[in-house]
Formats: sequence, structure tokens, C-alpha cells
Amino acid sequence: MTDQARLTKLCTAIRGKLQFMDYLVRAAVADVERHHDEQDQGTRIFIRQLVEMHAANLEREGQNMRLIGDLCSLLEALVGEDAPPAEQPGADEDASEPYRRGESA
Repeated sequence: MTDQARLTKLCTAIRGKLQFMDYLVRAAVADVERHHDEQDQGTRIFIRQLVEMHAANLEREGQNMRLIGDLCSLLEALVGEDAPPAEQPGADEDASEPYRRGESA
């Protein structure tokens, strides 16, 4: 698998995890608000269990974020490579040179 493919795969996985964590946070906050407003004791117990479940899932997801470390390592490896950028036609001329000479692009 190429570095670019690995980078794409890692980014997709991280976005998915972050979206799931965002859902868990929103659900937990909404359920806490419901818990405070609820008068029925049985429903309050059920909602409290939902909040505890959301909190446990958030904690587990937070611990499983090794993907972030993998992404950081890959990014550092990609920019840390000593290989020069691919040669492009006219690469020996400074890109700003035509502007310095008063020419338009």
C-alpha cells in the first residue's frame, strides 16, 4: 500500500471515529438534560444508565485513538523524507521570477 493510500485510509478511519465520538457526546449531554427534566423515577434510572453507557463508550473510544498516533507518525515520515520533490519542467526557474520581471502569468 502506498503512503498516500495509507494516509487516506487513516484519515477516513479517524474521521469516522471522531464522528462517532461526537454522536456519543451529543447523546450524553442530551440525556443528562432529559434526566434533570424527568419526573418519573423509573425513566430517570433508564436515562442514567444511558448516560453511563455513553460515558463508557466515550472512554473506550478515547483509549482506542492510537490511529491519531499512526497518522502523526506517517505525516512525520512523509515530510521527513530526504527525497527531493519531483522535477517539473521549468523547475529551475523561481516561480516568482516572471512577476519580478513585470510579466503576467
